[in-house]
Amino acid sequence: MDTTTQGVARTSGPEAPPPALRAACLLWLVAIGAGVVESVIGASGVIAAEGFGPGLAANIALRTVVYGGAVLLVLHLYRGRAWARVALAVLLGCIGLATLVVPLVGWFAAGGDAGAALAAADGADLAYYTVRGLHIAAVPVAMVAMFLSSSSAHLRRR
Repeated sequence: MDTTTQGVARTSGPEAPPPALRAACLLWLVAIGAGVVESVIGASGVIAAEGFGPGLAANIALRTVVYGGAVLLVLHLYRGRAWARVALAVLLGCIGLATLVVPLVGWFAAGGDAGAALAAADGADLAYYTVRGLHIAAVPVAMVAMFLSSSSAHLRRR
């Protein structure tokens, strides 16, 4: 549809996502970025301890595919594809979050001591813990934001 404002013709484009959906997309990208940083820190430690081997190469290749696919899902969500919301909820919001939280819960259940771990941590450990915390925090907030009523209404209209 063409509209004119002060003599300038404009073509209306697709409806912009509401703030909640934009926030969800940003938070998903933060979570994905945190996952990439965690992977780099972890791979650096493996390389320093064991060198670069085929196992690490396969792990990096798998993570590259997973993170790339996740970014594509976020882009589809931003463009208003409701199926991408479902995929993100299942793949990152449920399965992905479980891969982050279950080992942590198991560590605490086995007597893990966060204070002792922090006291013994070096710079790389502290960076990893910080980024992992950001990663874990971003996922549920992104989940909530993409299911808020304004996000749902936008996706229904698309």
